[in-house]
Amino acid sequence: MHIISLLAATELFIKARDHWSGTLIVCFQPAKEKGAGAQAMVDDGLYLKVPVPDVVLGGHVMAFRSGFIGTKRGLMASAADSFQLTLHGRGGHASMPHRSRDPILTAAHTITRLQTIVARETDPADSAVVTVAAIHAGDAENVIPAHADLKLNVRTWTPQTRKRVLTSVRRIVDTEALAGEAPKPPELVPTSSFPFLVNDDEVTAKLEVSFAAHFQSGSHGYDSNSRGLGGSEDFGVLATAVNRPSSYWLFGGTDPGLWDMAEAEGTLEEIIPINHSPYFAPVIQPTLRVAMDAYAVAALTWLIK
Repeated sequence: MHIISLLAATELFIKARDHWSGTLIVCFQPAKEKGAGAQAMVDDGLYLKVPVPDVVLGGHVMAFRSGFIGTKRGLMASAADSFQLTLHGRGGHASMPHRSRDPILTAAHTITRLQTIVARETDPADSAVVTVAAIHAGDAENVIPAHADLKLNVRTWTPQTRKRVLTSVRRIVDTEALAGEAPKPPELVPTSSFPFLVNDDEVTAKLEVSFAAHFQSGSHGYDSNSRGLGGSEDFGVLATAVNRPSSYWLFGGTDPGLWDMAEAEGTLEEIIPINHSPYFAPVIQPTLRVAMDAYAVAALTWLIK
């Protein structure tokens, strides 16, 4: 949906070339899920290949009702830090646990204790998310393995909370390994890192005027005070790398009929597939039309004659 909508908007701009002036840079961003694509493009000399833009604009499809589009001033997306964690043990036969050091038990305690960072160390008025999204240890029912491998993901919304939460993750990982008498220290290796995504107020204010003029306002149309992304996004690097302002909006992709039924039944959180669900499949229309129009209207805010 991201690729097709930007291609469609590009075709529209080519066909309507007589109605706008300036330079339009169409940028297809790779490797977004690892938070590495935007920086890789910059490091590879993106702004030696294309002009440095005056403003950087982008959008993201979400599990909202198709037809919805929303902008937001200020913080749009959290920072995200991911890690590969290896907890070491001493493998052995399951009948002789006293001769082993069980990394699965250490992993279980570590996972449980990590949840206390949000539940007991974070101000209820603040926000943070600590997720252990993958764990692998052993492959036989009668063998205690020598190590357990986990994958961690941390989301925070302020620099202060980010620093504190990451410090707590390190403390808990080390302490639980010590409590489990691990034969060697755990290995906590960063795998990806997303910056905070902050929409420029002035740029977003201009988009508010343009979007309100083009899209019908309301819960099923345009919302100038949309919720944030929820996930994280490295799009902002394309702007901050050259000290330019940016703004990022969200648009819905869920079938309107399914959404309306779930909303009436009060089951939105139960039956609407969210991003990264294997069942998340945006309907083509009106998702594509809204996404394409958003790119066109946003760019024309600066480029229209």
